[in-house]
Amino acid sequence: MTSKRRRDVGRWLNNFGFTIPFLVFYVFFVLYPVIQAILMSFFDWDLLGKTPRWIGLDNYKRMFGGVGIEWGIHSYWWVQLLLLVIGILLAIWAIRNRRMRAGEILLIVSLLGVALLLGFQPGEDGSWNDPRFWNAFKNTVIFTAVSTPLIAGLGLVFALLLDLGNKGSGFYRAALFVPYLLPVSVTTLIWGYMLNPSRGIVSRLTETLGIGVVAWLSDPRTAMAAIVITTVWWTVGFNMILFGAGLQDIDPTLYEAASIDGAGPWQKFISITLPGLKHATLLVVVTQIIASFQIFGQVNIMTSGGPGGVTDVLVRYIYQTGFRNSQLGYASAMSLFLFTVMVFISIIQFLMSRERRS
Repeated sequence: MTSKRRRDVGRWLNNFGFTIPFLVFYVFFVLYPVIQAILMSFFDWDLLGKTPRWIGLDNYKRMFGGVGIEWGIHSYWWVQLLLLVIGILLAIWAIRNRRMRAGEILLIVSLLGVALLLGFQPGEDGSWNDPRFWNAFKNTVIFTAVSTPLIAGLGLVFALLLDLGNKGSGFYRAALFVPYLLPVSVTTLIWGYMLNPSRGIVSRLTETLGIGVVAWLSDPRTAMAAIVITTVWWTVGFNMILFGAGLQDIDPTLYEAASIDGAGPWQKFISITLPGLKHATLLVVVTQIIASFQIFGQVNIMTSGGPGGVTDVLVRYIYQTGFRNSQLGYASAMSLFLFTVMVFISIIQFLMSRERRS
């Protein structure tokens, strides 16, 4: 072996040595649990020590199957319409900018696919094998579809306002970011008290405005809205910081050149700010979608999935199935479904980021 060859091998061994701690943690705390969950999903596995019984795909049939399933426009048609509009707008944007690549195509197909899948419901004499799973999944999708645009949009607006550098901007930036530092238990207790119909400040405000007292957390019409409002207040500050970092990366001379050419604020925003924030926007939207699909604490503390299951979400159902009902096999099957959704979203982010870098 030549000296150059020995140096290359030594360098490779040194580099590999630095990755060993990460690989150990990855294998034991990520890879092994995923493999274990895959195996458990094919068993009737009792948490209390009952001997696991092989049942094959029965857990997946219970999760996805049903009788008399039909497609149509149902009560949540507005969510389907929102996803369709977003998908169509993205397709128009990609075609006009000649950016119809793998990442964009996969994202557009995903939005249209989710809008299509939300239309499947049991017919008059039909039923799901597990109605609660589909109700929890539907609520999770609705929460994600509503909260993600609000959190990302408000984060961008706050970042733009604070980027103006007006007096006190540092104080407002800190004030908006502080809620993100609070644990979910504190956040939900604060908003649970504020939304209390007898003592909460929000009820006093609605009563003063002539709307009357609103039972936010016990009314099926407002319970999900209360969860969304709480989540927006809690997390918008973090996304504001991400957008603010993206604004700092935009070359100021671009704005100066645009001003010389006579461009107004709106033209600068469309032609300079938005293109300059593409990476930050993709990061915010994807991370927020993943976080929204994993919502648990707000629902578990504020509404416990009620009233009438209108705020029941997928992670809470998985938790109750596995640890309260001791059905680890079925809980593993549902968790793998959620894991697949997360991986799919991550692949979209990876493809779009790679294409934009190239």
